[in-house]
Amino acid sequence: MGASMLYEVLEPLPDARSALLFARQLLARFGAGAPDLPALCFNDIATQEQFQYARQYFTCGTFLCSQRDLQDSRVQELWETLDHLGFRDTSLGWVETELQPELASLWPLPQGVQFQLMQGKTPSTFPLRDCDECTETEIDGAVAACGPLSIGISWFSALRGLPNPNLCGVQLCLNSTWTEQCSEPDPGRHTVYLSIGTRNSDADARDWLQDTGLRFGESQLGW
Repeated sequence: MGASMLYEVLEPLPDARSALLFARQLLARFGAGAPDLPALCFNDIATQEQFQYARQYFTCGTFLCSQRDLQDSRVQELWETLDHLGFRDTSLGWVETELQPELASLWPLPQGVQFQLMQGKTPSTFPLRDCDECTETEIDGAVAACGPLSIGISWFSALRGLPNPNLCGVQLCLNSTWTEQCSEPDPGRHTVYLSIGTRNSDADARDWLQDTGLRFGESQLGW
């Protein structure tokens, strides 16, 4: 089964709260039946500001890169710095760390290096129970607390008027945009997408999108 297609809805979204409201309005307007419970994911920490903010809620994270990128001198220098701080590879290209304040000076990271929050060690201070299955109340709390963090929220739902509901729904990206089947950090930018699924014909999808009366960006490979 191939990926669904996501279409960005071109709408000014000045802040996270208005972006969440707009995503829910789309779900209420076009959704058919009760949607699945929303799921939330945290994107990479891309800036020093995001790292400093994340320390309020998270205790651990992971630096990771490919074996190829480990050959880069800038990546090797970063790995040496982490080693001096007491953090070593748990596997090749994978270093687990505590979110110590001195790590903030490592940003911007060398190309090819990512830093991800360790969701399994999310403390109770962040208002979220389970990233894979959240209540709408928890989503409200998470969006209110997200600050500059890049997060994605997805609602799987049949869309009224589309013949097949498979992988249809709404995708919200806060401080991020959707590219190549995933969301990427894009600090300060909030985007909302409609997913038209995997089993609707091009003609059905084209007609449906046109009938919404909305303006859309270019399609992206989705879920």
